[in-house]
Amino acid sequence: MNSVVSLAAVRDAATLLVDRVRRTPLLEVPASIHHCDGVDLFLKLECNQVSGAFKARGARHFLARLLAAGQPPAGVVTYSSGNHGRAVAEAAAAFDLPAVVTVPDHVDASKEQAIVAAGAEAIRAGATSESRESLARQIAAERGWVIVPPFDHEWIVAGQGTAMLEILDELGAAPTGVWAPVGGGGLAAGCAAVLREAAPETTLHTVEPTGAACFAAAARAGEVVRLDSVDSVADGLLPLSVGTLNFHTLIATRYRAHTVEDDAIAQTFRTLRRGLAVECETSGAVSSTPIITGPHDGHEIDPGVHVAIVSGGNIAPARLAKLLNE
Repeated sequence: MNSVVSLAAVRDAATLLVDRVRRTPLLEVPASIHHCDGVDLFLKLECNQVSGAFKARGARHFLARLLAAGQPPAGVVTYSSGNHGRAVAEAAAAFDLPAVVTVPDHVDASKEQAIVAAGAEAIRAGATSESRESLARQIAAERGWVIVPPFDHEWIVAGQGTAMLEILDELGAAPTGVWAPVGGGGLAAGCAAVLREAAPETTLHTVEPTGAACFAAAARAGEVVRLDSVDSVADGLLPLSVGTLNFHTLIATRYRAHTVEDDAIAQTFRTLRRGLAVECETSGAVSSTPIITGPHDGHEIDPGVHVAIVSGGNIAPARLAKLLNE
């Protein structure tokens, strides 16, 4: 049997993260905003999290685990399209560790600036997640530093899953559905780890851009697959493949895989920004797109309480203005 992340691991992560991350709020969305009869929609505002995204949970849990082992590293290295890099840079600063982040050539300016402002080195490393990972591993080997993976690691997944614990605690009951974006799958797998044991009747809805749907492709194939290329307005969700641990954790729970087009993502982004004053980035709008704009892939949405995780809120002012005015 392939290994999966457990509820116990997520609960342990929550203990280590006390006072290290924020408990983010749930925002109820007026029925006039979405297009699904019988649905009560809430947004979990991880865009309000430390470092501007849920990535802070995994990064700070990973570093806390390293230091708890009694052998602090000389430094840490990671590879990221932006949010994980910022989270690692700021977590490293909090733990008084030097850090390097390899980022894409097209990195959002606000994310790169935040990495540097935290005291880390930001090094551009091509267009793909593979090129960033390759350079990061080279730097880690040269310096003897520790790699902090962006998504495919139990400590990362367990940290991200603490958002799901908060959702269940705040609602006081299991929701009908939880909607999580998928890039490498760390957040969605963390949610799956909790739901599988604590709320097995809840459906986990994974949502990906059509141009970067690595989990949907893996779910169809029954195994992790590598996409030839990825492209989307949701720039934080562009790995070429979902994490292996994350894939097995996801398929071990009750899930439905959804894909959404870029124009629908952009429409939802503008609705969240203008209609609800939610300070999200485009990747943060992906999870709620099937409910805000209506399902586009043939899946009916069951009536009941649904929670969509707004995964991040880091976006350069110039790009924000451009997207809002399109």
